[in-house]
Amino acid sequence: METSEKTERTAKVPCQLLTLDLDGTLLNSDHDISPGNIETLQAAEQQGVMVTLVSGRMHQSIVPTSRKIGLSNPIISYNGGMVKHAETNEVYRHLPVPRPTAVRLIEYCEQADLHLNFSWNDQLYVKELNDWSQLYQSRTGVVAEATDGLLNLPEVEPTKMQVLVDPELIVGLFAEFQRRFGRDLYITRTMPEYIEFMNPQVSKGSAIVALADRLGIPIAETMAFGDGFNDESMMQAAGFSVAMANAVDGIKQISNYVTTSNDEDGVAKAVQKLVLN
Repeated sequence: METSEKTERTAKVPCQLLTLDLDGTLLNSDHDISPGNIETLQAAEQQGVMVTLVSGRMHQSIVPTSRKIGLSNPIISYNGGMVKHAETNEVYRHLPVPRPTAVRLIEYCEQADLHLNFSWNDQLYVKELNDWSQLYQSRTGVVAEATDGLLNLPEVEPTKMQVLVDPELIVGLFAEFQRRFGRDLYITRTMPEYIEFMNPQVSKGSAIVALADRLGIPIAETMAFGDGFNDESMMQAAGFSVAMANAVDGIKQISNYVTTSNDEDGVAKAVQKLVLN
């Protein structure tokens, strides 16, 4: 189906659970949420739709956006590695990386002199503070804690690990990580500088399915919005999927509908057209 055909839909879509990626989708290029998106999502909640934020980000960096909208719902963080309520802090799901695999990845990144973010207990640890940790902080608000070496952390299992590297190196490095760790980790690309590593059972799609099942919501009555490679499983799992105009081509191709970009209130426009009475 061509993109032009996907934008002509006028019928309302049954939706009890509305799931939204953040960066590149709900948030604009300034990494903020617009008043128009806030107003529309509040209207959806008033209509009885549960709005759930879904991101590769840490839980702690998603909560401020949830509160800005006025939500009190579970949040899907770490690309699906954790499902945790924004206000009660009840953990619905947590799938960390096994410690032996985490150690192998830490050792490889240290040998290759790669910056590695290590997320454990919803805190961020790095070997040293540098330009990469500052970039991550500027985008997410998360302040990293420097250690004297990630291998010296206690025997803990991270929820996610993340390499930050120059974008021109991403494709080759991603292939190398897949070759070395693809059987033991879920590996995905998110932002242009990020390669992310999670438990192999993790995906946004499986997290949505698990949450819908817990809430007693038919998967057919779920809707997902996304733009990037790590949104693919979510788009395929949901009953209806909406891609942003700024999405990568692969996400547009598997979506049911293409809305305007994240800088043009694409979420609000699609929700108004497809969901709101």
